[in-house]
Amino acid sequence: MTDVDALLTGARLPEDTMKVCTRLDLVAQWTQLGRELAEAKARSAADPRVAGDGTTALAQRMEELRDQVEAATVEFQLRGLTPKRWNELVEEHPARTDDEDDLRMGVNRATFLPALVRRSTVSPALAEATWEQLLDLDSGRLAVQQWRTWWRKCWNLNVREVDLPFSVAGLLTSPTSGSDSGSPEPSA
Repeated sequence: MTDVDALLTGARLPEDTMKVCTRLDLVAQWTQLGRELAEAKARSAADPRVAGDGTTALAQRMEELRDQVEAATVEFQLRGLTPKRWNELVEEHPARTDDEDDLRMGVNRATFLPALVRRSTVSPALAEATWEQLLDLDSGRLAVQQWRTWWRKCWNLNVREVDLPFSVAGLLTSPTSGSDSGSPEPSA
């Protein structure tokens, strides 16, 4: 028989991780080299007489860049807020009445989303000045897509419906909806 009291007192909030690469310039270089590698392989496959196609050197450079990207990447641990903390945060950042996206989300996006990310990020511990620089969206420390991914993950930890897993076989046979994101996307 299941001890319901033990189950309930051991409940945990949802968690996720977010990787932030601080050297997106290296990622762009890696992507470009990947295109060059694919082109070199295609040339070599099309004409076996092509000697010294450079694929080995390109692959080695890509591996070096991958190591540098990994060294410049920080993994953040995210955790959903308690209902009380979520409600307090929402109350602290009321929607602007003249902003359609704010009204749809029910919060002032400009102030709420950085606060949500900060409160939902449990590790690593950052200095106050680092948080200020990281969450200053004009600083260029985060790419648009990094920022969107981060706040969406935090949003979803708090508002997405929980789908309880039943069986892996069921997942393999049921169609997907195409998106697991419950986060609203403000219009451009």
